[in-house]
Amino acid sequence: MITDESDRLFKRRLEMVERAFEHLLADPHYGPLMLEDGRPEFLADLRQEWRERQDRARAHLAHDLREEASLAES
Repeated sequence: MITDESDRLFKRRLEMVERAFEHLLADPHYGPLMLEDGRPEFLADLRQEWRERQDRARAHLAHDLREEASLAES
């Protein structure tokens, strides 16, 4: 499910989570806590949403290009 925030803001948040996740998971104290808390699934959900956002943007661009080509032919 795609959230209401902009793609730019979402991508920035995803990048922050990915950077923090890697360091925290390697920590002997926080790593097990993150695994128990389901953080790997949370990160997987964020990555899935980013793929959906990219797919939506590509579909929108393809639609716009087809529409522009249709108008140019007229």
